[in-house]
Amino acid sequence: MTANKILSPEIEARLHESFKRNSPETLEAILQYRKTGDTSVVIVAVHGIIERYLSAEKSMHLAESPDSTRLAEDLSIDSLTMLEIVMSIEEALDFRIDNVEAAGIHTLGHVRSFVDDKVHNRPIRIVETKKYNCAEISLLLPQQAPFMFVDQAEIEGDAIRASYLFKGDEFFFAGHFKDGPVVPASIVCEAIGQTGCLWLLEQAQLHVSEPINIKDLLFVGMESIRFHKRLLPGDEIHTELRLTKIREPLAVFEGTVKVAGQLVAKLECLTLAFGDMQSLKSENQSPESPAQVVLPTV
Repeated sequence: MTANKILSPEIEARLHESFKRNSPETLEAILQYRKTGDTSVVIVAVHGIIERYLSAEKSMHLAESPDSTRLAEDLSIDSLTMLEIVMSIEEALDFRIDNVEAAGIHTLGHVRSFVDDKVHNRPIRIVETKKYNCAEISLLLPQQAPFMFVDQAEIEGDAIRASYLFKGDEFFFAGHFKDGPVVPASIVCEAIGQTGCLWLLEQAQLHVSEPINIKDLLFVGMESIRFHKRLLPGDEIHTELRLTKIREPLAVFEGTVKVAGQLVAKLECLTLAFGDMQSLKSENQSPESPAQVVLPTV
């Protein structure tokens, strides 16, 4: 897709009128793209268009937001507003977005990759979002009730988002703490680990060179995790992890845990091991040494 390098005065005047309520930087980026075909300014224009439609409480600079930011859940963009955004992007960048393409756009990452593909005349690469309910998750995870702390989840490429509602009747509340039950931090860590396990069980095959048989999943480590808020019975946690590195048999994630949009915990590194752990043991264990696994560095 190539922008018209000769922009008529009539079209330029119409763009000024259509985007007069956007920031000056947004309009400048739109005009620069339409006049020169400079694709480097396209994302500035798109971010500015979306920001124009955000409510006051959701107002932000989208350039600082991650790809996983959800248009509906995180930015409160409803279907009608999304239609207005689509039409504005079409007018600004002079291309058509059909209904099938628009239906696949759910996150800020979708918007960015879609627009980038459009302006570079590439096939559209919308990543499928796969959702899981509690019954489906219980068939996949080795952890089971009463020690399964993922109720719902969705996987989108390298990212996974999961939730769990602490109903108040979980076994650990009886002793943590007397007359003032609090969710143990270790249980939050377990929920994070289970979320990573679910991603591995569903997505690991897409990231390794040869097919693997995941027989075991091992929690290897969690680094730089900091808690910001107590969790109480009735709270629903929302865990979001993103894969940062993977090389069989290790996968590394970073992520956050939130409740009602407030940060509960943030971690820089969750490391899980997958694959055939027996082969690792045999490779790293001498006859005289105790049984242990020495894992390679990613």
